[in-house]
Order: sequence, then C-alpha cells, then structure tokens
Amino acid sequence: MFNDEYSPPKSKSKKNSSSTKTKKVQKKCNCRSGCSKRSCYCFKSNGGCDSTCGCGSSCQNLFNHLNYFFGDNQNCKPTACFSDWLVKKVQTTDQLQKVNREELHKKIMKCGRFSEYDEDEDYKKWLQKWKRIEDKDEKLGLIQKFFRMLLSDESTMRYYSFCNEDLAEEGCDWHCSICKTCRDWREWHCDGYSKEGFVLGAYGTTLPCPRCERKERMFSFW
Repeated sequence: MFNDEYSPPKSKSKKNSSSTKTKKVQKKCNCRSGCSKRSCYCFKSNGGCDSTCGCGSSCQNLFNHLNYFFGDNQNCKPTACFSDWLVKKVQTTDQLQKVNREELHKKIMKCGRFSEYDEDEDYKKWLQKWKRIEDKDEKLGLIQKFFRMLLSDESTMRYYSFCNEDLAEEGCDWHCSICKTCRDWREWHCDGYSKEGFVLGAYGTTLPCPRCERKERMFSFW
C-alpha cells in the first residue's frame, strides 16, 4: 500500500471511512528551548505545536506564527508546498515579516494559470471587494484572505505551487514531502528507489519501478 507521507492527497470530496483506517497517534515535541531549533519534531513535520507539546507558551515554532499571512484568529495550516517554501525562505519567526506580502500577492495573481481561477466562486466574491476597497488596512485583510484561499488548508480546487510558480489543481497535482516538489498525480514516489524515485503511472495503476521493480496502486479517477 501507499505510504501516506509520499502519496498525493485524495480528493476532498470523498470522505475516508473510519472503519477501514486506523487513526495514527500524532507525535508531539518535548522541546525545552521553546522550539527555537529546527530539530523540533513538530517543525520538521511542517506542523505547529499545541498544548500537548512540552514547549509551553514560549514556543517559537514557525508554523505557530503564520497570522502574518493568514490573519489573526485564523487556525489555518499552510499547504505542503507553502510549508517547504517557508522553511527555505525563513529562518526564524522574526524573519516572517521580511516576506513582502504585497509582492507575493501580485506574483500569484500574475502567474500563467491564474486566469483559470476566475471560475472560483470564492475568488469572484473576493475580487468584487478588492476592486472597491482603498483603505490600506482593509486591503491587507483581503490579501490575507487571498492567502487563505490559495496557501492554506482552506484551499479547494487549486493551490499556489511555489515549485512551479503557478497554480496547481487539487486532485491533479500533489507536493511530495520527501523531494519537496510538486508532482503530477500520476507519479508516485518509490521510497526504495531514490530521492528522485518517481514512477509515472497511467489510468490508476503505476508501472513497475525501474530499479526495484515495485508496483503500486494509484488513486484512480476513472
């Protein structure tokens, strides 16, 4: 079976059956230095810490301070691609504010496939507000809303791929947590091959891995 860490996400429209899957116990960190080091288990998993962790109120885990992008009182989690981009771009929580939100917003809106986003109903409502608002603070709130739509777990049909510098489509693209790249949904990562061990499949079933001859079942959309 697929290792969930390597495989593309299932369509959000399909609910997983709790009777066929055993829930995994989420590991927590026990950092004593406020998660200021990148050895923190939660940070390495591209996730934030919570009250069950041992770090306490002094937690400096980068992923607990994303209100700069998503707005205050927003419990959003970043997409896998955005998480990996942040890890490369930002070293500490203080450096988050060195990312120019306005420039990032403009860059996304100028990407090649952004015109396809016009069909998204949430974006249409967002754009109507964006065109008539001139107040700087209100514009910032809308930019953060924009980021929640394309850079967080609130994204639906599409997300922004920093790997390709373009929009990616949920269900057709996925971000590999091992290779740190966005891939086509028909590709799967063979952990017995190499870090670049992607095998291209067709119609829901992959071809054998060229090195270890493993063969895995992909998610079929037919």
